Amino acid sequence: MDLKKAQPLLERQLALLGYELVHLELAREGRDEVLRLYIDHLDGATSGRRVTLDDCTAAHEGLLLWMDVEFPDLREKLGVEVSSPGMERPLVKADHFRRFAGRLCRVQTAVPINGQKRFKGWIGPMEGASVTLEEDGVLKSIPLESIQKARLAPFDEDKTPRPKHLAARLTEVPDADGVETSAVEDEEA
Repeated sequence: MDLKKAQPLLERQLALLGYELVHLELAREGRDEVLRLYIDHLDGATSGRRVTLDDCTAAHEGLLLWMDVEFPDLREKLGVEVSSPGMERPLVKADHFRRFAGRLCRVQTAVPINGQKRFKGWIGPMEGASVTLEEDGVLKSIPLESIQKARLAPFDEDKTPRPKHLAARLTEVPDADGVETSAVEDEEA
């Protein structure tokens, strides 16, 4: 299955069901292939609601009915799983980085940036097509196109020194319990 071609179709169908497709991956489990979808509520950024097992079940059932029509042979080849993004949620889109500004994340790039491929830093503002991270007191710009994998790191927030450069822009301390609100002031303020 070509994930790049299927993703817009899956995003559209999930939106009709009231969910955002956060991340999509094809995984191998033994001899089986699994299409894994991580979802959030469409209004997740503003509502603060978390994805429940009932949400995953509803999205799964709604997708399977649709997939049987759109991709009739797919379920013979792949299993389909729908999951919450969890506390260490994937960050895939620019909007994800904007939404979680002020939170700690881990980033792995496909190619080294200044000799480094793995980063753990506080999320700062988006600058064009790059995200700013503050790692060990140093601001680093990472192009989104270079990011291979990025996830929130909520369990490390208490152990990691607070950002120095981004601190002046923070209006509140990010909540490590999973409250998913931006902690960066608006640029106009």
